[in-house]
Amino acid sequence: MSASTSATTPSAGQHASAPSSTSNQNQFVIATCRRNRDVAVDSSSNANPETTDDSDSDEKLLVVYSRSGKLGAAYYTLQTGELFILDEIVDRPPEYQMFLNLYRQVSPARLVLDGKTQGAFVNTVKQTVFHNDCSDEGRCRLVFVSAREYSFEACKRRIISLSLPYEPAHCTEEERTLFLRTVVDFNQTQSVHALGALLRYLDLNWTNLNFDMQSKPQFFSLRKISLEDIVTIDEDTYRGLQIFSAVAHPSGFKKGVQGSNKEGLSLFHVYSKCCSKVGHSRMRVLFQHPTTDLATLTRRQDVVAFFMRPQSDSIMRNICSSLRFIKNVNGILAKIKALSAKPHQWKSLYNTLYNAVLICEMCEGVSEAGEFLEQLASCDNNKLYEMALYMNRIIDFDLSKTEGKFTVKAGVDPELDLKKQTMASLHGLMSETAKVELDRLPTFIEECSMVYMPHLGYLLGVKAWADNLTMEQKELPDMKFMFQNNDYIHYKSKGCEELDVMIGDTYPEIVAHETRIMMRLTTLIMENLDTLASVINKCAELDCLIAISKISKEFNFVRPTLTTDKVIDIKQGKHPLQIITCDNFVPNDAKSSSQAGFVKILTGPNSSGKSVYMKQIGLIVYLTHIGSFVPAESATIGIVSHIYTRIQSTECIAAHMSAFLIDLRQMALALQESTSNSLVIIDEFGKGTSEVDGLALLAACLNTFLFQGENCPHVYLSTHFLNIKEYIVNSPIVKFLQFEHMVQDGEPVFLFRVTEGGVESSFAHQVAAASGIDARIVRRAGLVRSALMKNALPPENKRITAKLKSYTEIIKTELLTEDI
Repeated sequence: MSASTSATTPSAGQHASAPSSTSNQNQFVIATCRRNRDVAVDSSSNANPETTDDSDSDEKLLVVYSRSGKLGAAYYTLQTGELFILDEIVDRPPEYQMFLNLYRQVSPARLVLDGKTQGAFVNTVKQTVFHNDCSDEGRCRLVFVSAREYSFEACKRRIISLSLPYEPAHCTEEERTLFLRTVVDFNQTQSVHALGALLRYLDLNWTNLNFDMQSKPQFFSLRKISLEDIVTIDEDTYRGLQIFSAVAHPSGFKKGVQGSNKEGLSLFHVYSKCCSKVGHSRMRVLFQHPTTDLATLTRRQDVVAFFMRPQSDSIMRNICSSLRFIKNVNGILAKIKALSAKPHQWKSLYNTLYNAVLICEMCEGVSEAGEFLEQLASCDNNKLYEMALYMNRIIDFDLSKTEGKFTVKAGVDPELDLKKQTMASLHGLMSETAKVELDRLPTFIEECSMVYMPHLGYLLGVKAWADNLTMEQKELPDMKFMFQNNDYIHYKSKGCEELDVMIGDTYPEIVAHETRIMMRLTTLIMENLDTLASVINKCAELDCLIAISKISKEFNFVRPTLTTDKVIDIKQGKHPLQIITCDNFVPNDAKSSSQAGFVKILTGPNSSGKSVYMKQIGLIVYLTHIGSFVPAESATIGIVSHIYTRIQSTECIAAHMSAFLIDLRQMALALQESTSNSLVIIDEFGKGTSEVDGLALLAACLNTFLFQGENCPHVYLSTHFLNIKEYIVNSPIVKFLQFEHMVQDGEPVFLFRVTEGGVESSFAHQVAAASGIDARIVRRAGLVRSALMKNALPPENKRITAKLKSYTEIIKTELLTEDI
């Protein structure tokens, strides 16, 4: 970068910028002077403004191992240095649902597999990655590594050598191994293999991942994640229920790039009201990890209920104002540790510490409102307070912003203060030197700068006055040419030699002194990193729960009753997205139990509300399992282990499947994986093939569920096969429901209310007429349908026969005139 864009040193009575991040880190501009001006120009006006965080998206590297029906995994976040290890879990082929849940939760930019991974698992991984590519949800790079280089013993040795910031100080190798065993269960072979392979891969490929030849991977935390309590939901269900709805970037250049998608109208979009970025990231994880843990759900509901109270508005506003400053400090600490942190990052770290302490103190006054708030109130925030206090006493944030570097307050170090006073008293001399040198230079040179470089001393920087100057043209009178950097030529003048003698290395000594103070402060922060990470994690979850409470309060959601019984009982339930997009919504009840029946078959005219009704049941059950309140007058929800749907068939060229094949795959998954405590929603299965084949397949699938008796999952099914009752077994657990309607002037009027019973017609022709199909076409369709019911031919269409006769006459005439 040219010298004029660098920053300046402090002057007497005025502070200018210090070295910014340039291509030449050891070059400092002291003063700049231009012609036709009486005083030297302070280049601090060119200092870069304070910016926000460098990146909003985190790139994650995921390593998975699948052997003997067990899944182990570990992943690393490149920007923050966080390590996560999965508690080993059973994952059955060929679906590998646990892997799919993990993949959606992590959303990795790179997925690493062992070369000896089983073929069925590899196929599932490839299908998942390619399927995400075709739906424009961000590309993931798939990497295979050598099984020999990443053997289990080698991976285990790499874990034992892992060093974490919060491990006991001055510990021996045995003590470090003992400490690691508190985090890593070495009996979980697959997870240990995955974590060791991840560490080895980072060691060997860090330069390609980080594009930095000098640095090495840093590990600020190692935490466990578990999928034991997750409610299994497949990707099609997430899309079918519109929980997530990714919209690709309109630019062809950015389309499909990791993190470029935006969220469309979806449940996640509605709930994305978090105040902080860490809260927003945690909300996505919370939505992708609905839990069956009653204690966790109750704890979340208590917090949501507390913040929905009118009396809590004041403290909620205060907490939200502090949550805005909470950052994921691991990424900031990585830059601080590498001595490359910018002033605004130091300020962000201080704001995070200060506001985390404030949030903990505010929770102390309301700790009786719930277990989660009590945990926040009881956090050891004394260490956080001490760190914030040290930073406030040491760092001059305003001056750091002006100078563009870490700057220590006056009064912290007497020796440093003396050096700064010396430098400030000599600034006028440097500015005067720049002015004198400009007068000595030829008139075609409009500007010059005094530059300091540690090994060369003070130099005069002159912008090249023409392109492609020769060495002879670069020579100036009474100037010694030194070198050219981009479009700036540097000389050693008499004034520069005088400055070398008078000032010497005062400025770099100041920078080095402040750097030593910064490193001592960094050491103190790193010692308490574990406490800070724990508090930030809880603050992120609090941010999510406050966002949920805002939505629940805005739309009058109610607290559902959780139970381990096999029951779904919803009174006057509503679809959470429909009540946002339409003014008048007709609520409906839903009940599934041993008395009310586990299988509900819905019939009704097209557009009568069957799909919306089933989706609202699925969404209410889903919201219950993330700890949210639900849109209903009351709801009692038994814990479910799976939610499967056959609603949406998104065709993709890369998937090599038609809509009907996708329907079959979704139904097969529900049949194979669902348990007694599952919810299965099936919308018009069998419509993609002939009526006879579709009806036969649907009846066979329904009978499979019905044969399970009391172990049958909760099933809600809509169909236009109105004679389905004749082909399924007679069982007390199946109930038929219909949507009320009226026929007025030959057209159906939908009432959108669910009642018991079945309909005799789907009113397809009336709906077609109401949708704009020509009345003549509808009448003809009615005649054809009547003929089919009577097993006869439809009446003659005179227009078609007349047209056929005219063509027949033309063909006959041409044949007669031809000489054959």
